[in-house]
Amino acid sequence: MALAAIITRDVFDGLGEDLQKEYTPQEDGTYLLEVTPVGDFALENVKGLKSALSAERASREKAEGLVKAFEGLDAEKARVALKKVEEMANWRPEDKVKEQIETLKSHLEEKHRTELKALQDKLGKRTGQVERMLVEASALKALADAKGNAELLLPHVKAATRLRETENGEFVVEVVGPDGNVRISPATGKTGPMSIEELVAEMKQSALYGVCFEGTGASGSGSSGTVTSHPRPNSPYQISAADAKDPYRYRSAKEAALKAGQTLQIVD
Repeated sequence: MALAAIITRDVFDGLGEDLQKEYTPQEDGTYLLEVTPVGDFALENVKGLKSALSAERASREKAEGLVKAFEGLDAEKARVALKKVEEMANWRPEDKVKEQIETLKSHLEEKHRTELKALQDKLGKRTGQVERMLVEASALKALADAKGNAELLLPHVKAATRLRETENGEFVVEVVGPDGNVRISPATGKTGPMSIEELVAEMKQSALYGVCFEGTGASGSGSSGTVTSHPRPNSPYQISAADAKDPYRYRSAKEAALKAGQTLQIVD
């Protein structure tokens, strides 16, 4: 049979001598079973532990209730507010009016900053859309006029251009070099910025991009803008030795080859 952890005198007297030896008399007249502890298992009076556990749970629930009342509050802002309340106890009427004005001003400024940021984000997205539309439209027209393959050439034309807003609020498309500076028109006697049409014309004479135009037979151009007759490479990922001397053409050709997973070859 199972032995009880604690028994009364009547129960103890009814046990055999062998079982009575397993119990120890207590001050209150009961008998406690003697159990040898094994590992984490032992026979102990857990009444005190249960009381402590119950008290701890009650304390935790109370603490959680207090914390819940302050959910959503910033501790630092709360301290500042309490300090302000203490100061306000000794304020004159005009001090209270001044504080109300300052508080309203602060709220309006915060609202203005939030609305301004939202407006700037929206404007940035719209400007990006305008840029894509204007640059792409100008590039497509220039390529169509030059009978160029827009699918192959458009990414390279767009990479060499940017949109700039003038002082009067107008948007203009500029052709820029790898250094980010505006390129100058190669036409004789001109000192203004290069146009997209001139950029496309330059690409048409290039050994790298010339194969992407209809009816072109020459490739490569010298630094003066005059057309030279370098042999046309057999691949879009080849560039003539003469064109490779131009940092802009070489960098553009190398980037195009890398994007296609090809190795740029320099041919004579």
